[in-house]
Amino acid sequence: MLVNHKVKILIFISLMQLYCSCNKKDSNPPELHVQSPLSNESFQLPCDITVSGYAMDNEKLDRVEVNLISENSATIVQDFNIESDSSYFEYDLSLFVDDRLLLSGSYFINIKAYDEFDNFTSEYISIYLNEIPKTLESLIYITSNSNQTFIYQQDSLGSCQLVKQLSGNHILSMGNSRSQHLFVGSDQNGNFFDLNSFTNLWNVPIASSNNPLFIDGFKSDAGDQSHLVLGDGRIISYNKNGNIINTIYSNPQESFGKFNIQEDIVLVESYSSFLDRDLAIYFRQSGIEKQRVEINGEIVKIVPILNNEYAIFSQFLNVSRISIYYENSNQLYTDLELPNSIIYDARLINNYLMFSSSNGLYKYDFNLNILNQISSSIKASKIILNEMDSFIYLTDGNELWGYSEDGNLSLLSNFVDTIRNFIPIFNK
Repeated sequence: MLVNHKVKILIFISLMQLYCSCNKKDSNPPELHVQSPLSNESFQLPCDITVSGYAMDNEKLDRVEVNLISENSATIVQDFNIESDSSYFEYDLSLFVDDRLLLSGSYFINIKAYDEFDNFTSEYISIYLNEIPKTLESLIYITSNSNQTFIYQQDSLGSCQLVKQLSGNHILSMGNSRSQHLFVGSDQNGNFFDLNSFTNLWNVPIASSNNPLFIDGFKSDAGDQSHLVLGDGRIISYNKNGNIINTIYSNPQESFGKFNIQEDIVLVESYSSFLDRDLAIYFRQSGIEKQRVEINGEIVKIVPILNNEYAIFSQFLNVSRISIYYENSNQLYTDLELPNSIIYDARLINNYLMFSSSNGLYKYDFNLNILNQISSSIKASKIILNEMDSFIYLTDGNELWGYSEDGNLSLLSNFVDTIRNFIPIFNK
């Protein structure tokens, strides 16, 4: 009897060992081989990237995952999952990449092979993507008369047509090629429009004010945000989807004028009367005032020139001034005074300031304090930079002029009415 009992125990142990060996989880990851793309292969967007190779496992493969990621592991193309039910599997697929905003640089094709126990092997193939070239898509002319605002679009073939008519006289407008939208503000309302169909994207909520509804506008360097100064004493910031992401309020009994945004700093004219005017500095995110300095006259333009240094264009009666503001010391110094002159617009171009006035078009070297007149006859209301090169557009009444890097002026077109704004539109 004792022998039989021992035999039973041995048989039980043997059966348990056999059972455990049959149910033991496989811990060996699959083998993964990549045939395409080649390491450091280069592609020009838009493009199809062929991803191919094979995977093997001692048991059974479950799936192969493929995605495209950036150097900081952000997903560019969502995962492709290819299921398998064998121990050997060949994969061959195409990743179509056409993101117009993707920048040139190194990216990674990440390929993972999983077995049925979720063991996996991962491979990262480095590739180089060349971004979609920036191109000029169309030209937008905005005119206004008889309590109406008109938006005209000129295509690459030179054909111009009216694409939108709005109620109210034009006050402010700006385009954003990266986000592909256009803002137009009148004395009645303000709207953002899609640049492809010119349908309304969202409206700007406005409140009654003694000032014009819209004072100034600015888009971020990256083009992912648009900022507006409203006549009721607010600076509002929108993201590309039309969500208000930040608001700065003026002090009680004060209003905002022209402004400029640099990273986390907002410079804006703040005034309580015609004579009581300051340049106020706010922290952008919190809306808390950092400092301010008194301004003699109304600010026309704030132009960044160096780190924490700004050219302030202002005018009082018939005298215009170009002053340099040093943010670190909160000091403002008059650099150039222009009697019997009204400044309309200004831009930084290379290492000099270009500005237009009632006396003509000028370039000013603020480092050497040298002023040169470009033209006495062109008195541009707008100076518009071409985002692709150093070419400059100038609007003067119903005329559009061009100014090239070599100093040549050329008449580009005569329009049907006074050009309130001119906006080149690019693919990004």
